[in-house]
Amino acid sequence: MVRHTFRKHERLTGRLRIQEVVSQGRSVHQPPFKLVGKVMELPTDAAAQVAFAIPKRYLRLAVDRNRQRRLMREAYRLNKQAYHDKLKAANKQCAWLFVYQGKTPITLAETQLKITKALDRWMKEHG
Repeated sequence: MVRHTFRKHERLTGRLRIQEVVSQGRSVHQPPFKLVGKVMELPTDAAAQVAFAIPKRYLRLAVDRNRQRRLMREAYRLNKQAYHDKLKAANKQCAWLFVYQGKTPITLAETQLKITKALDRWMKEHG
Protein backbone atom coordinates (compact mmCIF):
# COMPACT_ATOMS: atom_id res chain seq x y z
CA MET A 1 0.00 0.00 0.00
CA VAL A 2 1.29 3.43 -0.95
CA ARG A 3 1.45 6.08 1.73
CA HIS A 4 0.12 9.40 0.47
CA THR A 5 2.59 11.94 1.81
CA PHE A 6 3.72 15.42 0.86
CA ARG A 7 7.16 15.89 2.35
CA LYS A 8 9.36 18.93 2.61
CA HIS A 9 11.71 17.88 -0.19
CA GLU A 10 8.69 17.77 -2.55
CA ARG A 11 7.92 21.46 -2.02
CA LEU A 12 9.14 23.96 -4.58
CA THR A 13 11.02 26.65 -2.68
CA GLY A 14 13.47 29.39 -3.45
CA ARG A 15 12.77 32.67 -5.19
CA LEU A 16 15.09 31.98 -8.13
CA ARG A 17 13.70 28.51 -8.84
CA ILE A 18 10.09 29.75 -8.69
CA GLN A 19 10.95 32.71 -10.96
CA GLU A 20 12.53 30.32 -13.44
CA VAL A 21 9.38 28.18 -13.50
CA VAL A 22 7.14 31.23 -13.96
CA SER A 23 9.28 32.85 -16.67
CA GLN A 24 10.38 29.80 -18.66
CA GLY A 25 7.74 27.21 -17.78
CA ARG A 26 4.87 25.93 -19.87
CA SER A 27 1.35 26.60 -18.63
CA VAL A 28 -2.01 24.87 -18.78
CA HIS A 29 -5.30 26.49 -17.80
CA GLN A 30 -7.92 24.36 -16.12
CA PRO A 31 -10.26 26.92 -14.51
CA PRO A 32 -10.02 27.92 -11.71
CA PHE A 33 -6.40 26.68 -11.79
CA LYS A 34 -3.41 27.62 -13.86
CA LEU A 35 -0.59 25.08 -13.80
CA VAL A 36 2.86 26.33 -14.74
CA GLY A 37 5.54 23.68 -15.00
CA LYS A 38 9.04 23.13 -16.24
CA VAL A 39 11.09 20.01 -16.77
CA MET A 40 14.30 20.81 -14.94
CA GLU A 41 17.01 19.39 -12.72
CA LEU A 42 16.01 19.60 -9.05
CA PRO A 43 18.27 19.47 -5.97
CA THR A 44 16.38 16.48 -4.60
CA ASP A 45 15.61 12.89 -5.54
CA ALA A 46 11.87 13.61 -5.79
CA ALA A 47 10.33 13.32 -9.25
CA ALA A 48 8.56 16.66 -8.87
CA GLN A 49 8.49 19.70 -6.64
CA VAL A 50 5.28 21.69 -6.25
CA ALA A 51 4.22 25.11 -4.98
CA PHE A 52 0.73 26.55 -4.54
CA ALA A 53 -0.18 30.22 -4.93
CA ILE A 54 -3.43 32.06 -4.31
CA PRO A 55 -3.23 35.79 -5.06
CA LYS A 56 -5.06 38.15 -2.77
CA ARG A 57 -6.76 39.57 -5.87
CA TYR A 58 -8.88 36.41 -6.19
CA LEU A 59 -9.61 35.48 -2.57
CA ARG A 60 -9.56 38.53 -0.33
CA LEU A 61 -9.91 36.82 3.04
CA ALA A 62 -6.85 35.07 4.45
CA VAL A 63 -8.99 32.26 5.89
CA ASP A 64 -10.34 31.50 2.40
CA ARG A 65 -6.84 31.58 0.88
CA ASN A 66 -5.45 29.30 3.60
CA ARG A 67 -8.32 26.83 3.31
CA GLN A 68 -8.09 26.70 -0.47
CA ARG A 69 -4.31 26.20 -0.31
CA ARG A 70 -4.83 23.37 2.19
CA LEU A 71 -7.38 21.74 -0.15
CA MET A 72 -4.99 22.10 -3.10
CA ARG A 73 -2.18 20.44 -1.16
CA GLU A 74 -4.49 17.63 -0.08
CA ALA A 75 -5.77 17.04 -3.62
CA TYR A 76 -2.21 16.91 -4.96
CA ARG A 77 -1.04 14.64 -2.13
CA LEU A 78 -3.78 12.09 -2.82
CA ASN A 79 -3.26 12.00 -6.60
CA LYS A 80 0.47 12.58 -7.15
CA GLN A 81 1.68 8.98 -7.26
CA ALA A 82 0.71 8.29 -10.90
CA TYR A 83 2.50 11.42 -12.12
CA HIS A 84 5.61 10.68 -10.07
CA ASP A 85 5.71 7.17 -11.53
CA LYS A 86 5.47 8.53 -15.10
CA LEU A 87 8.27 11.02 -14.44
CA LYS A 88 10.51 8.40 -12.83
CA ALA A 89 9.92 6.02 -15.75
CA ALA A 90 11.00 8.79 -18.16
CA ASN A 91 13.89 9.74 -15.85
CA LYS A 92 12.70 13.37 -15.63
CA GLN A 93 12.18 15.89 -12.85
CA CYS A 94 9.58 18.66 -12.93
CA ALA A 95 8.81 21.81 -11.00
CA TRP A 96 5.12 22.77 -10.89
CA LEU A 97 3.33 25.88 -9.67
CA PHE A 98 -0.44 25.79 -9.17
CA VAL A 99 -2.08 29.23 -9.21
CA TYR A 100 -5.69 29.53 -8.06
CA GLN A 101 -7.66 32.04 -10.16
CA GLY A 102 -11.24 31.59 -8.97
CA LYS A 103 -13.30 34.23 -7.19
CA THR A 104 -14.86 31.85 -4.67
CA PRO A 105 -13.47 28.82 -2.80
CA ILE A 106 -14.32 25.37 -4.20
CA THR A 107 -14.79 21.99 -2.52
CA LEU A 108 -12.20 19.25 -2.11
CA ALA A 109 -13.92 17.05 -4.72
CA GLU A 110 -13.87 19.85 -7.30
CA THR A 111 -10.27 20.69 -6.40
CA GLN A 112 -9.18 17.08 -6.87
CA LEU A 113 -10.96 16.85 -10.22
CA LYS A 114 -9.49 20.09 -11.57
CA ILE A 115 -5.95 19.44 -10.31
CA THR A 116 -5.86 15.95 -11.83
CA LYS A 117 -7.22 17.29 -15.13
CA ALA A 118 -4.59 20.04 -15.14
CA LEU A 119 -1.78 17.57 -14.40
CA ASP A 120 -3.06 15.16 -17.07
CA ARG A 121 -3.13 17.92 -19.67
CA TRP A 122 0.32 19.22 -18.68
CA MET A 123 1.84 15.73 -18.84
CA LYS A 124 0.23 15.06 -22.22
CA GLU A 125 1.25 18.41 -23.77
CA HIS A 126 4.61 19.15 -22.11
CA GLY A 127 5.76 16.14 -20.11
